Amino acid sequence: MLSTAFTQVNLGRRRILGALSALGIAALAGCAPTQPSDVAAPGEAIDLSQPVRVALLVPLGTGDPGREEIGQSLVNAARLAETDLAGLPLDLQIYETGGSAAGGASAARRAVEDGARIIVGPLFSTETAGAGPVAASAGVPVLSFSNNPDVAGGSVYLLGLTFDNSAARVVSHARSQGLDRFGIVYPNGIEGETARRAVAAAVSRQGGSIVAERGYNLSVADIERASRPIADTLRSSGANAVVLADVPTGGLGYVADGLRKAGLDSGAVQFLGIHRWDVSAEVLNQPSLQGAWFAAPDPAFLNRFESRYRAAYGMRPHELAGLAYDGVAAVGALVREAIGGSNPAPFSAASLTDPSGFAGVYGPFRLLPGGLNQRNLAIREVRSGSAPVIAPATRTFDPLVN
Repeated sequence: MLSTAFTQVNLGRRRILGALSALGIAALAGCAPTQPSDVAAPGEAIDLSQPVRVALLVPLGTGDPGREEIGQSLVNAARLAETDLAGLPLDLQIYETGGSAAGGASAARRAVEDGARIIVGPLFSTETAGAGPVAASAGVPVLSFSNNPDVAGGSVYLLGLTFDNSAARVVSHARSQGLDRFGIVYPNGIEGETARRAVAAAVSRQGGSIVAERGYNLSVADIERASRPIADTLRSSGANAVVLADVPTGGLGYVADGLRKAGLDSGAVQFLGIHRWDVSAEVLNQPSLQGAWFAAPDPAFLNRFESRYRAAYGMRPHELAGLAYDGVAAVGALVREAIGGSNPAPFSAASLTDPSGFAGVYGPFRLLPGGLNQRNLAIREVRSGSAPVIAPATRTFDPLVN
């Protein structure tokens, strides 16, 4: 999707927001002015004499402790961004979705009725599928935390770290190290198939070859049965790089162990990951994954946000919390430009998708015209309980190619 051969473009045009200097959040956006109206469509100017209503949709009210924890962490991060944007006319309001499509639609409807000009969130693709049409009918753009490309497009833009980004980054690094024959090992199901497609597309774009693709069912017994046949397939195909597309909390560890025990030697086959393995101490200490590479946000950016969050709330943020900070901070950057007179329609498609993008807590990112995003990621290596960066995230973007 995003990793085509380009020449670099400098982000020097970005305007640094003084209120966000603690985290270095910045943005550049520009668009043609249009006439204001009482109900602003995404391409129209907005009235800045009044606070700009920003709706944050989060999966609270679900009754599920895990989702409640995520939802509260998203709220905390958004409030932290709001604090850093002090002085801007923003009115951030929280709406609970209950974690469902119906809840997403209801929350979006209430936000629109309350005068929201832009929606940040929700988290899950089901919620986003519910919220998107409601917001679109009112001309309100949605910056969803989802990473599911199926819900992107129209007035919905994804903030989540997508498989396309991770696959493009890790495949690019592998190619730079001379690896060219790729195997993909993935869990059966929608998420695994989405990951498989992203990896296959990245390999194709970057001149490598897919020599083997094998799926497995997510059970310990099935992984144990499937490991040797999968290893035999990878070995006979001549794969020198294997993407393990599972999550740290899924079958990743069992698959890696099974393939190594079946004779897939680390000296001959490099393991690659497209999820954030750094969030699991167990994965980072696992013998079968030592030396593996994975794509993830660069800690040079992320650590600043986590330190601020801990100082404010006395705990570590959820790994997805930074998406809420990024969304609210991006909105603030666009509003500040509107106040400066250079961008009276801050939430137009042209403004949101300006190629210069934004500097977020996970690193630079930009929203793409089709609703997807591009995030600059680092390559990290598993080393005895740690994951040092072996290839940092770039601080610039390449020009987009249509």
